[in-house]
Amino acid sequence: MWQFWKGYVIIQIEGLCTARFLKRLSDTGIRVSDVRQTDEGTVRCTIPAKSFFRLRKLRKGLPLRIHIIGRGGLPFRLRSLRKRPVLWAGTMLLFSAILFASSRIWIIRIGETKNVDQNEILALLEERGIRPGVFLEGPILITTANDLSAQIHDAAWIGLDREGILLKVKVVEALPESSKKTDRAPSDIVAIKDGIVTSIRVMRGQARVKVGSRVQAGDVLISGTVLYKDQSIDMAADGSVYAAVEYRAETELSDRVTEAYETGSTEAVRILTFWGFEITRTGCAFEHYRLDHADTVTENGVLPFAIRTRTAQKIGFRERLLTEEEAAELALTEAREQVYAMIPKDAAIINTYGTIQNRNGKRFAVVIVTAEELIGKTEEKPHDG
Repeated sequence: MWQFWKGYVIIQIEGLCTARFLKRLSDTGIRVSDVRQTDEGTVRCTIPAKSFFRLRKLRKGLPLRIHIIGRGGLPFRLRSLRKRPVLWAGTMLLFSAILFASSRIWIIRIGETKNVDQNEILALLEERGIRPGVFLEGPILITTANDLSAQIHDAAWIGLDREGILLKVKVVEALPESSKKTDRAPSDIVAIKDGIVTSIRVMRGQARVKVGSRVQAGDVLISGTVLYKDQSIDMAADGSVYAAVEYRAETELSDRVTEAYETGSTEAVRILTFWGFEITRTGCAFEHYRLDHADTVTENGVLPFAIRTRTAQKIGFRERLLTEEEAAELALTEAREQVYAMIPKDAAIINTYGTIQNRNGKRFAVVIVTAEELIGKTEEKPHDG
């Protein structure tokens, strides 16, 4: 390997004193390798390229002839590339592309999960700028992993480990709430929200409510105190209570709306891609614009680079007066989006109601959604003393 980087020559030595000449080479520090005798009085060997010009002085007084029969190594390869500038440029470009690609991640692989939504992890990574094709550093991975561990409720720990172009996402899922209490301390299950009980299942303890009961946050749903043969026994309550919970949002009606429109001005935007991933793009003079889906692709044919040319449509904004029906529909849509954002993902929608109300000379869109969800949480009983 060292000979390849420094360059080497293969020489043939002919004469009666080949052994003495090889000893001279060794005594003067010239590294000789691959020595072999081809015929009587003829020896072939390999020496460093820079040592060849010393041979003339060393063979003085010896009846020898020396011929170069081969050469190799990086210096000779580079010399041959100088005569082929296109190949040289292509090699350098390919080498640069490999260095560029190897410094970025292209694959994100998430370990197997049971309760954690992998799409949620990908969405949170995307929000932090972590996606295929970006350059990442160690500190970014550490801070992002800590943020994800704190933000995803069902994950006890999340780690991000980069291996070349692969980013591994390791997830340790949190234990269910019932599994966390190993000491089985006396506890109750209490309501965390107001609602009307729709179902109740008692695994341990005694129910304090029934289906159809209206409860408020803090009410005991399943008590860990049970009466048995005139004795009071405290235990860890266990079970599930579902209730219909009401969510409400309202939005004031507006008589006008700001709309986006295409001004008719266009500009070409060129995008450089590598293996289909965007690397960079030219700037656009428009502050607000929309890129057409159709594009023109210019490919290299050999290297995995391509230039995509897409048309940017300039976007302007203007106000428009709304009719009463349009104002009501727009306000109801906004209120509906607000109220849906309040509802837990695992809740089941029972009923949705929307109306327009007049109050103090103003009009409001009111949306009320009823959802069935789990409202009980475990709460330890206070200790005596």
